[in-house]
Amino acid sequence: MASYTFLMDVGNVSLTDSEVTSLVKISVTGSGFSLVGTMLSLCLICFLPVTSDGMFILINMNISLIGAQLALIGAENSFESKMVCKTATAVIHYFFLTLQFCSLSFGLHLLSKLKSPRFLEKFHKRVIVLAICWLPSMIVVGLTATLRGDTYGSGTLCWLTPDQGTRWAFVGPTLAIQLVNLNIFGLIMVTRFAMDIKRNYGLRRVLKNQVLTAISLVPVLGLMWTLGLATTFGVGKSVQYLFVAFCSTQGMWIFLGHVMTNGHVRRLLCIKIKPENENEEEASITNGISNDVTYVSQISEFVEQPRD
Repeated sequence: MASYTFLMDVGNVSLTDSEVTSLVKISVTGSGFSLVGTMLSLCLICFLPVTSDGMFILINMNISLIGAQLALIGAENSFESKMVCKTATAVIHYFFLTLQFCSLSFGLHLLSKLKSPRFLEKFHKRVIVLAICWLPSMIVVGLTATLRGDTYGSGTLCWLTPDQGTRWAFVGPTLAIQLVNLNIFGLIMVTRFAMDIKRNYGLRRVLKNQVLTAISLVPVLGLMWTLGLATTFGVGKSVQYLFVAFCSTQGMWIFLGHVMTNGHVRRLLCIKIKPENENEEEASITNGISNDVTYVSQISEFVEQPRD
């Protein structure tokens, strides 16, 4: 099995055999935790259920993450057959790119709530979400397989080779999405900070809100993939270890850092635990404001009125 460093390496990484083995072990272990986290997130979202646009994007993100990690784990059994290896490469390429575009979709979702546009109905918004999440990666994979078919899945492992710049078909879109999401993240953090200052919060509370907001948003915006730059440019082996550790466990971070701290999820979970208050509480939530960011970062510009 390849480690996560293989995904972002364009031929500049020089690792010893022991380091590669360690990174593979971290990737396998982390993927196990991530799969548990994604399944818990999906079960919780479907059990409650949560119908906000943010959680709809999160469902797509978790599905793509499950597909990506299962494909990466299973690709090690595809070495002997050239055609199967090419297919495995296409599947890995597609699902990991879809994961990146899901992160972009979530970032654009937050940005749209900051600007508060009201010209799209929920159905149309979700069609756009599905298009952003799943279609661009399909186009990139199709073009790569067509234009670089001779190098597609022809390396020592079932992944894009660095020959003729083929691996940039994944690294390029990923870095571009990271740049967009980093700017959105910075805008949200500044907005959170400005609101806390306006409300005359103490320094301790301001810093706490900043940290908790960052913990909530980093996994869903996929910002840990920024650490992959160390792999892309072959610098900072310690950063490469952090990159593998955080990215391979992304599903668990999404569950702990975003789903379980989401105010809407917590309120609905309380309803399920206390069914005697079900009718009154459900009416309150249906007519109230749902928070798509997190319980600890309720920025008024980001919330939306449910339109069920």
